[in-house]
Amino acid sequence: MGAKLQALIELQDIELQIVDIRRQLARKERRVSAQSRRVAALRAEQDKEQAEIQQSQVEFDLLDVDIKGRSTNINRLREHLNTVKTNKEYAAVLAQMNNEKADISRLEARALEMIQAVEKRKEELAERSNGVAEEVTRLEGLQGELEQTRQSFAARLEKLDTQRAQASATIDAAALTLFGRLSERYEGEIMAELEQPNPRRDEFVCGGCHMSLRTETANALKVRDEVLTCKSCGRILFIASN
Repeated sequence: MGAKLQALIELQDIELQIVDIRRQLARKERRVSAQSRRVAALRAEQDKEQAEIQQSQVEFDLLDVDIKGRSTNINRLREHLNTVKTNKEYAAVLAQMNNEKADISRLEARALEMIQAVEKRKEELAERSNGVAEEVTRLEGLQGELEQTRQSFAARLEKLDTQRAQASATIDAAALTLFGRLSERYEGEIMAELEQPNPRRDEFVCGGCHMSLRTETANALKVRDEVLTCKSCGRILFIASN
């Protein structure tokens, strides 16, 4: 194998290590992002529930004010009974009082239902808050793991970046451009070994995509140190040294 292809293989080895580190970081970042979305959704549900409880509380308070106002009116009507002068007027005032009492009974039953429902929702919200707190704790743990992983890989990434720069310095610009494009497509798997499934036959395949290669390509790789690519997958071909 020529110096150019050997340099590309060495660069690939460095690239694969960098890709592996980035893959590990990306995996942890996805977990943090997913947990962040979960916490955000739970908090949104919590806020919505809290707002609905507050609205129900407001409605209960208004109902309570109505009940108290009707009770005050009953007291006023009761006092008025002592001042009426005719049976007809007495009956009319008494009918108003009975209507107010009936309305109060109905409103008190409604108020009882409302306050029981509010208290139940408050209990459920408290339980949900505990669940949210647990998810927040889990998120903080994942964030801590991610930061710890970043710190643990920082020195190694810096070293690998230096090694990549040094290895790249020995490779021409065209090959580097191709290398970079293939690295993005195949996540660091740029090089593909030329394989001969049957040693007795002059048949060759690409070690990356396993598609057939022409015999001329194999012969060229054996005698020339140049960048040749698979026509199917585009990877840079090489023949492994014995």
